[in-house]
Amino acid sequence: MLWRTYRYRIYPTVRLRLALEAQLGFACQLYNAALEQRRYEWRGRRRSVTLYQQFRELTAVRAAGLGPANMNCSAMRDPIRRLDRAFAAFFRLRDGRLALPGIGQIKVKWHRSLPTSAVVRLVTVRRVAGRWYACFSLRASISRRILAKKLPPVGLDLGIQYFATLSTGEPIFGPRAYRVAMRKLRLAQRRLSRRQKGSCGRRAARLLLARHFERIRNLRYDHAHKLTRRLVSDFGLIAVEDLNVGGLIRGPLAKDVADQGWAAFLTILEYKAAEAGTRLIRVPPGGTSQTCSGCGVLVPKRLSERIHRCPACGLVIDRDTNAARNILRLGLSRQALTWPTGACVA
Repeated sequence: MLWRTYRYRIYPTVRLRLALEAQLGFACQLYNAALEQRRYEWRGRRRSVTLYQQFRELTAVRAAGLGPANMNCSAMRDPIRRLDRAFAAFFRLRDGRLALPGIGQIKVKWHRSLPTSAVVRLVTVRRVAGRWYACFSLRASISRRILAKKLPPVGLDLGIQYFATLSTGEPIFGPRAYRVAMRKLRLAQRRLSRRQKGSCGRRAARLLLARHFERIRNLRYDHAHKLTRRLVSDFGLIAVEDLNVGGLIRGPLAKDVADQGWAAFLTILEYKAAEAGTRLIRVPPGGTSQTCSGCGVLVPKRLSERIHRCPACGLVIDRDTNAARNILRLGLSRQALTWPTGACVA
């Protein structure tokens, strides 16, 4: 059984949008009040407040008639649950999410159908840059594909010039969403800085800037989902580098690394490979670009050198393709598998 979340754009009417905003505002008030209660009890009495203690106090709040009339108990408990998880996992709640109550019919853009075997467990509504989305958290039983087909293995080298290069020699271009949108972002940020704080113009400029960033995020995720689906469909084993993306983001190539969105891509690739029955192997990244994929001789080179030339065996090949072949070789050696030409061993 797998847990998955499907997100759809919704178009609430003015009445429903006001109802959602009222419930979202009350959810934020509940979260802040529960947080202040926990802080007060700990600072003043050195006593922790549990989740169920706050649930019991929420019962009194509901009995007093506080909050929107059409906000159900589950929707009110949701921000307190999130606060409890935040205390347990040391991260803060993201604003703009609440459990979807039964407040009426809302137009949904069904751009894809839910799995037929799925059982919807929770529906949440999220507001992002002034737009509303419904997130369906569902539980589905997905039968994993048996690797009986003749699917070849592949090595994947993530890079800056190309998003990725396959061991077959195929370069894959990335969306470079941030680089493309830099001019629009710069104009939107200047427009926001000129607006007076608290004015309607500043709110509109802030919303426009937020939508630019949302589009960048959507382009990255769209590219990642399409590419990972193609990879797990065409290959039976995928070898990738075990990159420390967090460390690379703090390096000199931070902007380019963040723009490629490697962390999200690897996360999506991992769970899609598990669903498809494709082997995903992470290998150490050290030396994959410097080692010759033909003879194994170490050939030091600078980052600016894009062509691999081996003085020992005479191999001349693209630097990223050479690295992808080394990654594939390491992946196969880790699994101790023998792969016949064009075949995939289960």
